[in-house]
Amino acid sequence: MEEIGGRPPLKSQSEAQQSADRIRLLQQELATPELQRVLDLTPEQQQRFDDWAQAQIAELAQQFDVDTNISQKRASWGMRIASTLGGIAICAAVVLFFMRYWGNFGTFLQVAIVMMVPLIALGAAEFASTRERTLYFTGLLALVAFASFVMDLAVLGSIFNITSTERALLAWGAFALVVAYRYGLRILLAIGLLFLISYGAATVTAAFGYRWFDFGERPELVALVALLVFCVSTAIRHQRHTDFPPVYRLTGVIVFFLCVLSLADWGIPSYLPFRHEDVERLYELAGLLTSTGAIWLGIRRQWNGVVNVSAASFVIFLFTRLYHLLWDWMPKYLFFAVIGALGIALVLIFKRLRNQMAQRGVLA
Repeated sequence: MEEIGGRPPLKSQSEAQQSADRIRLLQQELATPELQRVLDLTPEQQQRFDDWAQAQIAELAQQFDVDTNISQKRASWGMRIASTLGGIAICAAVVLFFMRYWGNFGTFLQVAIVMMVPLIALGAAEFASTRERTLYFTGLLALVAFASFVMDLAVLGSIFNITSTERALLAWGAFALVVAYRYGLRILLAIGLLFLISYGAATVTAAFGYRWFDFGERPELVALVALLVFCVSTAIRHQRHTDFPPVYRLTGVIVFFLCVLSLADWGIPSYLPFRHEDVERLYELAGLLTSTGAIWLGIRRQWNGVVNVSAASFVIFLFTRLYHLLWDWMPKYLFFAVIGALGIALVLIFKRLRNQMAQRGVLA
């Protein structure tokens, strides 16, 4: 694609949408009396800018079908939600339909059906991707294809009495990632990463002599694999799908903090050979330290999503630690007074962090 307005060529619909949003915001700012007095543009200069902005937005809309106003953006969010819910509903309909009539089919017909359904859904997604630029129907059909593929392996294993292994998680995760990269679908990328994290933890769990599907009972391995996924976002350059690295980071950091929280507060068993109470206190401290480090790293790298998730995790770990320390011996009114004062202090701290992020050019 040729360059637009002297800028490097855009490679995704999200990049084009961000560019259109910046142009539209610049138009709005230049229309304010305060900025007009500062810049003092002549009518000719103002007209040249307006013509350029309209031409840029029109070209972006033609090539990427971007939203050019607030109403369109709201409608697009509704379409995304509707397509996601529609895909989930169709997946449920397919599964329930087969459950209702599955016993009436012979083995050959059952195998043929489960083999053909994901291929048909993939073919439909490929066809839809050539007909639309926003990929709403493509995402819906791709989600149906993924759900059908999951059902495919599960049904084939049941028909032929195949022993369940963790390799099914690898197949499902790989399928989701291939489809996500083919069509640029972030929701399938997140689903695929979750399956691959589960596969990594299940493989090591099986190597330790446990049942592979017990990997969630001791989530340290899940947390370690989630950290690897987080690091992948900085190691792999996404030339085409520039909006994929944030999905890697958010998936990794959310799964990691959920695992640490489960170890710190929910009584989940651990591989560590310590008392249950010592393990909880250790992971509470680990949660505070890692969330603080993630906030610092997110500010430094301008990863707004990582900062938000880490800040929420820090608050949860801090309040959990205070509850375990103070609840039993401190008067309840004093406990809540301390929590309230701490909440005010955290607001001031996060406000300062927000200002630092603004100075680094991160949008709130």
